[in-house]
Amino acid sequence: MALRNLFGVRMSLKLKKIMVENIVTVKADATVKKAVEVMNEHEIGCLVVVNRGKPVGIVTERDMLKRIVDELREPEKTKVIDIMSKPLIAATPKMSAGNAAKLMFERKIKKLPVVENGRLIGLVTLTDLVRSQDVLDFLNGLSTKDAPKRMKRVVSLYFDRAKRFRRRCPLMVKSGFSTGCQEKRCMWWLGDECAITRLSWQMSNVTGMEK
Repeated sequence: MALRNLFGVRMSLKLKKIMVENIVTVKADATVKKAVEVMNEHEIGCLVVVNRGKPVGIVTERDMLKRIVDELREPEKTKVIDIMSKPLIAATPKMSAGNAAKLMFERKIKKLPVVENGRLIGLVTLTDLVRSQDVLDFLNGLSTKDAPKRMKRVVSLYFDRAKRFRRRCPLMVKSGFSTGCQEKRCMWWLGDECAITRLSWQMSNVTGMEK
């Protein structure tokens, strides 16, 4: 069954439309120290690991904390291939945003490389996906009971489970302060109105009908 957006329109947003294409990689035989230097240089939290040009794994800050710091290993002598997460869990550019989110929750990962014909062509993160309208319907039926806390935090930034996943405006911070509506400049502005306002109105009507 096709996913629908906030206004009931059929949608099947593909990863090729939202993925980041300029991916920073590291060779499998590089040292962890070198990988850290690359991550710091580009200010990123993960690297796709390649061997002879083909993606074979992924290394994240969490991998380094668990497998280098906790195990007291030397980053200058340890190879990336020895600490990377493998086998590589990847998606195709034609996979829908909803199915990609489902895969992430099933495999408990926050970053998903996009591969086509054995070649790395992009990367999507859980944040990219939960900001997508296509994932809204998926999240409505999702149980996050067994999901890691780090994944639950990402979802909670955009959805309020107690209010049936009513979408929160990202401009609102915890203290309740708002930086103000940016209208058409905002990613939540659809057509000529705010998706947050529209969804709130829809939810209020549904609640009123149920009472």
